[in-house]
Amino acid sequence: MVTQSFCERFMTRLQVNLILYTFIWCTATFFFRIIYIRRRSNSTTSSRWESREQRLMSARQEDAALVSRPASSNKETRELEKKEEELDSALDLSCDMPLYDQTGLRTYDKACQKVGVNPVSSCRKSLVKSEALDLQYYGLGPRGTMTVAMALLINQQITIVNLKANDLSAEGGLYIQRMMEDNSTITHLNIAENKLGTQGAFSVGEILRNNKVIKHLDVSGNKFTDSDAIHIAKAVEDHQELATLILSHNQFGDLSSGTFEHMIAENGSLHKLDLSWNHFRGPGAKRIAQGLSENVCIRCFCGSWNGFEDEGAIAIASALEHNSVLEELDVSCNRIGPKGYLELIQALDKNDTLEILRVGRNYITDEAATAGVELLTRMDGVRLKQLDLSDVILLDEFEDTLSALYDSHPELEVAYGYSHSYGKRKMKTYNVVEEALSIIHEYLRIHDMTMAELFSRFDADGSMSVTHDEFKEGLKEAAIPLSEDQVADLIIGLDRDGDGEIDFSEMVITNQETMG
Repeated sequence: MVTQSFCERFMTRLQVNLILYTFIWCTATFFFRIIYIRRRSNSTTSSRWESREQRLMSARQEDAALVSRPASSNKETRELEKKEEELDSALDLSCDMPLYDQTGLRTYDKACQKVGVNPVSSCRKSLVKSEALDLQYYGLGPRGTMTVAMALLINQQITIVNLKANDLSAEGGLYIQRMMEDNSTITHLNIAENKLGTQGAFSVGEILRNNKVIKHLDVSGNKFTDSDAIHIAKAVEDHQELATLILSHNQFGDLSSGTFEHMIAENGSLHKLDLSWNHFRGPGAKRIAQGLSENVCIRCFCGSWNGFEDEGAIAIASALEHNSVLEELDVSCNRIGPKGYLELIQALDKNDTLEILRVGRNYITDEAATAGVELLTRMDGVRLKQLDLSDVILLDEFEDTLSALYDSHPELEVAYGYSHSYGKRKMKTYNVVEEALSIIHEYLRIHDMTMAELFSRFDADGSMSVTHDEFKEGLKEAAIPLSEDQVADLIIGLDRDGDGEIDFSEMVITNQETMG
């Protein structure tokens, strides 16, 4: 009995010890595995962190390269870069750009929070669901632009970006430049009316030099001048994908026409070029025409609202005789007279590609218009489908001449008379004063001027009154694209009391009555 009791106690103790040792072994194994996993995780995190540090180092090297560029010697540019460094420091990009955020939404929200701007709801939706980001007229400013640019660095689905009229200034243009240099999905970019200035022109050039996928670029209304043209034109020459370039409503003129001539002649991808609402006169138009005569890809060229006059129109006509690709040409409102107009019509006899010719709002007389239609009637191989003479007022007899043209060329349409839009003729009383004032209003908008500021340029003695000759000379010096007939009718309309002088009050009253 004693032996049996001893054996039972021994076996019981042995079982307890085995259970205890098993528990200790399992616990040790569990903790050792946790330590192993943590070490492995730390190693992976360290590797990712090093990769992120390498990218940041590369970005800083790019920043250093930008600072070393010649344009950075400008005092204004140095101040701009200093401001950017302060914003980058506040934003701490190294910690707040999650790599897994494919839409860029989280990056955008975090950036808005740190910079102190309100997120734009339509921007947030577009980042997630759309291929187009339309933020025109949102007043983003440089800081708001920076947050959008950061999101677009990550987003891989948006292809169309519209940031028109957001007061980007040169600083915001720099953020867009940095983003576009690394973005490979955006093909359409609109940064028109953003006061980019000279530094902005440099940024546009850098975008074109470093981004090879962009196809449509609108940088109209950014106060670019002749000296800025080289930054953009040289980059366009070498770009192989850019199909549309809109440079309208800037301040390019004859001094930069040689640069644009070379750009037009050398580029092999542009299909549409818009240089309307600039300051090209006859000599400048001749250089541009030379470029068009050598170009082999531009199908649509718009040079309206400049001031080509007959000299430029004749040069364009000569280019048409050699150009074999242009399909649409717009030279409306260029002070072109009967001689220049008829030269353009005659050139169509040697051109077999032009389908649309817009030459309205020029000084084309009834006799010249009739003669042009008669020339077209006698041409056999003319390809023209639309001749736009909008806002050219012709006599009723012109209809008889048109009938003969339509018999020989039934596919050709001639639009003339007052119209709100091309091709949609709405005959009504033509108001020359209203037309001239609308041109002046557009000039004031482009140059950020008021009517009073413009009038003060004409008024040398500060009397708030100018003679007719002073008014004419003032309009000429300001390079406002008005024909001689428009100026004459405008003076008659403004000199309400007929005393030979135009008072500022008369101009204001006429403007209110005419333009509403």
